[in-house]
Amino acid sequence: MHSFAIFAAVATLFSFFSAVLADTQGVANYSPDGPLINLINTSPTQTHVYKVEGNADNPPTAYGAGEGSLPAATVLPGETVKFHLGQGFIGAFTAKNGEGSRFEVNFRGDSPGEYKTWYNSDMQFGMSDTTLGPAHGDKQINGKESLAGEQDCLAKANSAWTTLDVGTQQELLDTGYFEGTTGEDGVLTSVHMDKQADDKVVDFFQNRAEFNAYVHSGSVMGKQTSKTGAAADRFSWSVKTKELTITGY
Repeated sequence: MHSFAIFAAVATLFSFFSAVLADTQGVANYSPDGPLINLINTSPTQTHVYKVEGNADNPPTAYGAGEGSLPAATVLPGETVKFHLGQGFIGAFTAKNGEGSRFEVNFRGDSPGEYKTWYNSDMQFGMSDTTLGPAHGDKQINGKESLAGEQDCLAKANSAWTTLDVGTQQELLDTGYFEGTTGEDGVLTSVHMDKQADDKVVDFFQNRAEFNAYVHSGSVMGKQTSKTGAAADRFSWSVKTKELTITGY
């Protein structure tokens, strides 16, 4: 074989293995049936970055055992990353590198006689068009729909906006967490969330628009009113699978 052909063959193999490695992250020595999160980026232009956190009591088999804040997970436009978490992982993935929707996962499967993966979405620190659910569309163990988070936060907010009276709409616009117009034909053009939001903002997202997420306390800060707390109790979800998918839109 000519040296050029050998070089080309080696380059092809290198490109192939680089591509394989590029879409696999997490622990190196993972079990084929171990905990897995598929990170899917549907955007053709935007790179999605997730802040990754692990519980301090994660076992040595888990990704970044006991290290707390871990290297971010990067998903290029149109890419799917298989993120292997290792046995016993508990932690969180937060979109927009910590400023979007936060997804908490618990792969300890601690229910006697029945494996469970626990998960939820938290929008206390920010919101983004991102969802989390079973990779194969399985229902929750209680039979309900399985997606946590929202595919289109602005559309979900707009679905409830015109149910408000003009005075309430204006009060929400005055908070700075909403941009748009008031009235029967009023339309929101922008929404956002952070931990400084007051109760009227939380109440709109959590109770009026019924976002599929903890919009206030989650399991992070523990601060809640009785109404938002009752709503948040709906979002500790579980499924009988070790494979979940986070999809960014």
